[in-house]
Amino acid sequence: MNETSDNPTPNSSSSTAKLHSDSGTNPPPKLRWYRSSKFPIFAIVVLGLGLLWAQLFFDPIQGDALVNLISFAMSALLGMILAFWFTFLSFYSRRTVLTIMIPLLLISVGWAASIRSVEFDGDMKANFVYRWEPPPVLQQAQASPVQEAVGIYEESPTDFPAYRGRNFDGILVSPPLNKDWQAKPPQELWRTDVGEGYASMSVVGNSLITLEQRENQEAVTCYDTTTGQLKWIHSYPARFYEAMGGLGPRTTPTISEGRVYVAGAAGDAICLDFFTGKVIWSRNLLQDLNIPNVIWGQSSSPLVLEDKVIFNPGAPDGDGLMALDPDTGKTIWQAAGLSKYTEENKSNHCGYSSPIVMNIHDVEQLIIFEGKGLRSCDLETGETLWHYPFENGADVNSAQPVLLDDGHHIFISASYAMGSAVVDVQKTTETNAEGVEKISWTVEKVWHEERTLRSKFTSVIYRDGYIYGLDEGIMMCIEPLTGKKQWKAGRFGHGQLVYADGCILVMAEDGNLHMIEPNPTEFRELTSMMVLPNSSKVWNPQALADGIVYVRDHRQMAAFDLRRVIPEGN
Repeated sequence: MNETSDNPTPNSSSSTAKLHSDSGTNPPPKLRWYRSSKFPIFAIVVLGLGLLWAQLFFDPIQGDALVNLISFAMSALLGMILAFWFTFLSFYSRRTVLTIMIPLLLISVGWAASIRSVEFDGDMKANFVYRWEPPPVLQQAQASPVQEAVGIYEESPTDFPAYRGRNFDGILVSPPLNKDWQAKPPQELWRTDVGEGYASMSVVGNSLITLEQRENQEAVTCYDTTTGQLKWIHSYPARFYEAMGGLGPRTTPTISEGRVYVAGAAGDAICLDFFTGKVIWSRNLLQDLNIPNVIWGQSSSPLVLEDKVIFNPGAPDGDGLMALDPDTGKTIWQAAGLSKYTEENKSNHCGYSSPIVMNIHDVEQLIIFEGKGLRSCDLETGETLWHYPFENGADVNSAQPVLLDDGHHIFISASYAMGSAVVDVQKTTETNAEGVEKISWTVEKVWHEERTLRSKFTSVIYRDGYIYGLDEGIMMCIEPLTGKKQWKAGRFGHGQLVYADGCILVMAEDGNLHMIEPNPTEFRELTSMMVLPNSSKVWNPQALADGIVYVRDHRQMAAFDLRRVIPEGN
């Protein structure tokens, strides 16, 4: 018996195996690697480290816009990988997958349906406008026709009649300003909703004139500066939209000698009566010239000279300025590039800055920072005097060029991996055998640094021998003749700058207004306040007239009294 029990039969092992199999104690089959939890964990770790690197250590020459685009792409890729794995590859049962994915899908569809529009700030961060957010309530024109107004047109030195002020340079005449807004908060005078667009405001006397998008029409609107009430409106059919930039006009009306000159985003050139808004003349330059628009719309504000008004419709190879008769709108001259459009050459390179006049070597000339570079034109004929190439892949040169104090060095700046440069313009005079003088021009690079002061939408301030500007949203001070960086500090996004009463007013992209002391040795912020709450994309340049700052974005506009001493009766 003992011998029998101690010596198992030859089939005992197979019987034991069969017994284990029958009792269900066999280990489960090993999962393939892509079906196990190792796969999503690996994806999360790898792409998570990539996101961390992009946000903390990646400093591309193109600025934070590239960082955010890469971060968005990596986040979207991770989300798609996890969703695909969970739905089609994971070890979860079909019931579990459907129980989780169907509600997530419904929530995603509902969220997407609740979005009215998507807006991108200057660094390509997406902001969502939801359908439940109330639309702006725009003031309407009077029911009765506007009567002819009788008035005397007068400008004061403290008015703000054009883009960035009288000289397009952001240097303003102002009464003394209050420089401690915490101890003495500036008074808000009024606030009103406005239509979309990125125009600034021009102010003469008690009239503020701006450009807005209202439904399918662009509108030139005139508001009372003391009350914010709409005085008159002129609308015309035009609607410019671009997914990255958004909806609406981009330029600022120019006020001169009782008239308002307007450049619409879709090519409209209009002259209106300052007091009534009545049309004096109107034409569409892009249609007249049979040329296409630029990607982000016409953005050059009109420049009014004594006997002509300058517009910048652009041209396939640059050189696209036009001079119009201020009384009739008829063409006085058009630059050579405007005749070069063909079916094979369909691009427009007008750039996004505005034409200005510079006196270089005692010669007044028309300067435009166009998509192809910096160009000088003869005031009387539009003929190119000289050109300096400065082109980026996006054809976006937006910042106004600056003539330095010596009268022949010019500072230029752009984003999109371009940075800043200073060029030296020289004049040579030769006399031929008949005694006729001939002037020739040369322009040479003094320095060019791709990572120095990359101005995207912001024009700089030149004061007391130094340049102050926003380098991809961060304030920077440089010595312009050498490009030496003095300091870099303070994050303001892609805002706008003007100078008045010894300080720089910075309208930050997030809706805060800051006052900075222009000091080449260190960054000094004097004071700040929120003026446009709930805004993430303040691209409209502020206006400052007689100590009152006027601010707007693409939804609202407001006025604040910044004067140190407020006159009695105000």
